[in-house]
Amino acid sequence: MPVVLTAFLRQAARKGRSVLLSVPLKLKILGLALALILLFGAVTIYKVQAALSENFDAFLREESRFVATELSYQAHDYLLINDVYGLTQMLRNTVQNRPDLRYVFVRNAEGQVVAHTFEGGFPADLLGKSPDLAPQGSDPKLLRTNEGSIWEATAGISNGNEGAVVVGVKGDSLRRQIGVITGSLARTTLLVATFGVLLSLGLTWIITRPVTKLLEATRTVRRGDYSMSLDPTESQDELGKLMEGFNAMVLSLASADKARQEKEQLQRDFLHRVMAGQEGEKKRIARELHDQTGQALASVMVDLKVLENAQDAKDLDQGITRLKKVITEEMEAIHDLAVALRPTVLDDLGLMPAVEMLARNFEKRHRIQVRLNFLGLLDRRLDLCLETCVYRIIQEALTNIAKHAQATEVTIFLEGREKTLRGGVEDNGRGFEPENIDQAKHMGIYGMRERIQLLGGSFHIDSDKGIGAMISFEIPIKQEKCHE
Repeated sequence: MPVVLTAFLRQAARKGRSVLLSVPLKLKILGLALALILLFGAVTIYKVQAALSENFDAFLREESRFVATELSYQAHDYLLINDVYGLTQMLRNTVQNRPDLRYVFVRNAEGQVVAHTFEGGFPADLLGKSPDLAPQGSDPKLLRTNEGSIWEATAGISNGNEGAVVVGVKGDSLRRQIGVITGSLARTTLLVATFGVLLSLGLTWIITRPVTKLLEATRTVRRGDYSMSLDPTESQDELGKLMEGFNAMVLSLASADKARQEKEQLQRDFLHRVMAGQEGEKKRIARELHDQTGQALASVMVDLKVLENAQDAKDLDQGITRLKKVITEEMEAIHDLAVALRPTVLDDLGLMPAVEMLARNFEKRHRIQVRLNFLGLLDRRLDLCLETCVYRIIQEALTNIAKHAQATEVTIFLEGREKTLRGGVEDNGRGFEPENIDQAKHMGIYGMRERIQLLGGSFHIDSDKGIGAMISFEIPIKQEKCHE
């Protein structure tokens, strides 16, 4: 049973917490303020009523004793002259003037009631509840009657020799006063609660207004609209700081989104250019094969037919010589075409021989001096994927130099470290301003950067007009995935 009860209490606590968390912030603040006011009012009313009730009984007890003693002195004179009527009127006037008194009666020395304040006759059972006569009277006692609690006190007349005065104090007026005080406190509590609710509404509006704006702005940003901006001067507290932080975050998101869109656009353009380049390369290879290789093979066929019809050894030797020349030239052309697509030396011997061959061909083709500087790469082969990436970067850099730099000298450097490979290409050309480069129009630089980033490396460009340019990169040697 305790286990079931514990599980039930936990489930109820979870549901209560869920319901509480789902309540709007306005209602939470309003409910908290109202609950605190009502709790404070209830505790105040309870404390005041408890204090008044505690003093109430003590007051009634002392009042019954005091009135009984006072009336005992006054009753003595009436009893001396045996004026029962005057004694009765005096008792009734006393009850009339003191609203807290319920009854007063006088007993003679024999215990008989000689005067009282009851309208319909003296109740016989009340006499049995009264204490016996004593010279000094008796302590007040609490009686439980059909009319409620009554404090009854007895005081002896002439030390009890002539009888006693019995006084019953009910305290209806005091109870009414306590009720009035309690009601006034309750009304004051309600008034304060109403004022607190109004104040809480104003405070809630002040607090939740910027929070609501933040929520609306967050939803707008979530939809991809970064034009939302909040005014932090509306609130000078922590919410204002939060608005400032939100604006800064939106600016960062807008900048990141713009960069992402630009990068995606560059990637699309780069992909289109790559595809266009592939198609162009295919067309060039097809044209080379058709125009050069096809014509060469056709020429070979013609020479073979001439050899078939050769009349003597001289014609045969001349035909064979022409065939050798045509076949040799075609083999060189096919080799150049294969090297342009991918040098076999890169696969067979590695990165440095391939870069060296690329540099020598570049010198021969463009009449630009190329200097090579290799460090730490003489005794090992790198990952083929890494070698291909570096080779293509250097190839693209040399292509850009030939097109735009107007340089006379180029330096290629590669440095193999323990975990990374550093490299770069530097020229003494006319230079440029990297920040003004439109990557959409100069996809070569973007392609180099993308290759480096795909391998987890870093890429930098240092240049200025009139002093040349240098691209540098650093790539981790160990690659888990090849993107080439």
